[in-house]
Amino acid sequence: MKQLIVFLLAAGIILVNCTEYRKTGANAVFKWADNELETLETDLLALDSSVLNRKKLTTLQQKFFKSRLQYKRVELLVEYYFQGLTKRINGPALPDIKVEDGQVWPPHGFQVIEQALYDNYTLERNKFIHNEIQLLLTDLRFIRSTLSTQPLLERHAHELMQHQLIRIVTQGQTGFDSPLALQSIPESISSLEGLSIFCEKYFSKKSFVDSVEQLITISSKYIREHSNFDEFDRLYFLRTYLFPLSSTLLSNYKIDHSDTVLTKPFFGGLVQVAKGEFNPDFFVNYASGVSTPAKNKLGKRLFYETRLSSSKKISCSNCHNPTLYFTDGKNKAANFIHGGLLERNSPTLLYAGLQAAQFYDMRSITLEDQINEVMKNKKEFDLSPISVAKMLNEDSSYRLEFEKAFPGSTSFGSYEIRNAIASYVRTLIPFSSSFDNYLQGRSEALSSHAKRGFNLFMGKAKCGTCHFFPVFNGTVPPWYTKAESEIIGVPKTPIWKNASVDDDQGRYEINQMEELRYSFKTPTVRNAAYTAPYMHNGVYKTLEEVIRFYEVGGGVGIGINLSYQTLPFDKLQLSKDDKLALIEFIKSLSDLSVAQR
Repeated sequence: MKQLIVFLLAAGIILVNCTEYRKTGANAVFKWADNELETLETDLLALDSSVLNRKKLTTLQQKFFKSRLQYKRVELLVEYYFQGLTKRINGPALPDIKVEDGQVWPPHGFQVIEQALYDNYTLERNKFIHNEIQLLLTDLRFIRSTLSTQPLLERHAHELMQHQLIRIVTQGQTGFDSPLALQSIPESISSLEGLSIFCEKYFSKKSFVDSVEQLITISSKYIREHSNFDEFDRLYFLRTYLFPLSSTLLSNYKIDHSDTVLTKPFFGGLVQVAKGEFNPDFFVNYASGVSTPAKNKLGKRLFYETRLSSSKKISCSNCHNPTLYFTDGKNKAANFIHGGLLERNSPTLLYAGLQAAQFYDMRSITLEDQINEVMKNKKEFDLSPISVAKMLNEDSSYRLEFEKAFPGSTSFGSYEIRNAIASYVRTLIPFSSSFDNYLQGRSEALSSHAKRGFNLFMGKAKCGTCHFFPVFNGTVPPWYTKAESEIIGVPKTPIWKNASVDDDQGRYEINQMEELRYSFKTPTVRNAAYTAPYMHNGVYKTLEEVIRFYEVGGGVGIGINLSYQTLPFDKLQLSKDDKLALIEFIKSLSDLSVAQR
């Protein structure tokens, strides 16, 4: 009995110490962050003073850069705890469109100030810049006043550190949040320094903290020695420095999968994301919709079932043929009901399960919703989901499969049919390309030309600012809750002067807001070597044409002037070898054995 009491007392002391330590670590982090935010406020006030006193542009840019570096030190906390506010602090200099209530909010924050300072600056902008700095200070003061009230559990600490590594790769070093100043590479040092200090403040295990600090020190040294934006070897830095850092951070934490199926888009951190270890069930709306092997098997059968259509002659595979990388190879999809063509190109279903929105106009959020639209569309399947359910309920072989896929149900309806097909589509995330093999450790899998192409894609060519690594679609990491759409000015025909914009108005046809006219969802670049023709209307037949379109600045470069084009107007100045390297990289994103899926 005495031994039991001693044991329980010891266990209680350990528990109290662990709890107190987490509290102590959190308090130390918040105290450090408060000091950092105070310094940021001081830096911004110095910038504001220089603006009001009409200092020369180089001085303004230097002070702006100093403020950016300071912000990057605390970015991991601000981005994690204030998701709703960070778009105003460091979001793109584009209108924030709220389709839910038809509101359009003007952009604010660092990127707006950057645009004012780096894009044909004039003294007349000083009042505008002053107002933007004041708004930014207001938001940062709110964060400073409330940050310490946020919970900072150990799982939060590990998650926000991995998020910051993902952010460095996908948004920092691509120039996503510094598109004009192009200071993203040196800013990475500040991001890593902030992560290192956070780790030192929060964790007590000295060997762990020392390992992290050592890795960050050598990572920062590499950046200092290779700070040119266009020439920075992002792929080498990712594999050589960030992969070991991500793995070391994970070594101190046991990942719990038990309650995260619907709440986390991936398990682990940067290494797992880079290697394609995603959780497609994150994109399911209901717990009952989570995938199972039985659902996937049933969904595959339904994918090829012609009885889902009113003609009894077509199935999902007619427009999404596995032998054509789940496309149909046509400019626009065929209208199998009335003849002719549908309005848009059939996109690949590969990686569609890792999108936060479906259709080019983003009118559906989930795959289940998308399938419902196709089933009832008069130009597609033209058969009500209720009729389909009734018909399949009368098929004994299907009943057996549905009972296995949805145990406990005595009958199945429209949702079960759609959920089964969607579950199958969510399995179409192979990550089996030569690029993936390279990231998974096979150094010989990727040619030097493809490596150079990746660095161009993620840097000078600016592709990675819209097609986010590693899925290379428009669903934004690290939260993966939002899909981006862009207005790029796609032409009716492939001409390069005095072109006319395609008649399809994209998202505007769903939400009549001028800022969405000609806006289309950003699709994946994976398997693009096999999914021609390209764009929503299939206007371009080759990757060379696509690259040429982007190189000249999209629509504006071929004579199409749209009020809200989101694609940068500037020409990319790519050499012939640059373009060949880009194509070589895109080809390296081609999955193997797709038809077998």
